[in-house]
Amino acid sequence: MKRNIVRIIFLLIAIGCFGYVGWYYYDLKRTESDVSALSSRVGMGTIAPGGSPVVESEPVSAEEEGEPRVLYVLSDFEPLLDKNQNIIGWITIDGTKINYPVMQSVNGNSNYYLDHNFDQQQDKNGSLFMDDRCSVIKPSVNLIIYGHHMRSGAMFGDLDKYKSESYFQQHPYIRFNSIYETGTWQVLAAFESQVYTDTDIGFRYYDFIDPENEKEFMAGVNNMKALSMYDTGVTAQWGDRLITLSTCDYEQDNGRFVVVAKLVGE
Repeated sequence: MKRNIVRIIFLLIAIGCFGYVGWYYYDLKRTESDVSALSSRVGMGTIAPGGSPVVESEPVSAEEEGEPRVLYVLSDFEPLLDKNQNIIGWITIDGTKINYPVMQSVNGNSNYYLDHNFDQQQDKNGSLFMDDRCSVIKPSVNLIIYGHHMRSGAMFGDLDKYKSESYFQQHPYIRFNSIYETGTWQVLAAFESQVYTDTDIGFRYYDFIDPENEKEFMAGVNNMKALSMYDTGVTAQWGDRLITLSTCDYEQDNGRFVVVAKLVGE
């Protein structure tokens, strides 16, 4: 009798495990299929560095050094904005699975896209999303983008390829286009970090968004360069714009792996 009960328990556990694995791969395949369809609509997978899509849409006003300017939504993004107004851009890194829309929540729930996809469905893969303190309209000095480190390589699962200097040398550029402008970004640093407590001492890269002056900017850049796992030979000066990609890293508690790049062209 006891043996039968034990067998039933193990059978139920096995069914549960297989069910979880099946659901995991279903979610993964759904995400891959959805992103492939989105990519074909926006054309981001084929835009070469330096490419410039046609700009034609309704203008958005912005301020830059006190002077008004006008931004136009890139035509490639118009069909995606019709589906979800929270899309803020698209990121692609050659040699990885990273070829995704970047979202930004505007409903006060900054963690919404941790477990929701572009179609706003529950999805354990989540989405790549921009820190809600950042702005592509202003734009912020440093745009911070977060994503899960999925074992499948989905989202930012392949970002840790930049732990290898040889990989960096073969893939020194990141392509991130906001909905308003195209951009090619050159990798400046790749480093391991963590989420610090209030009493910890350390460089909080996730709070480095809009330094107020050159001294504060250069202090942040120097901190990132000092933490970098290798010397990229790239640095930044006051007036440069940066992008920071952040994902979980399991080398330490609350660990993060971070790649920082600077804007070098359209």
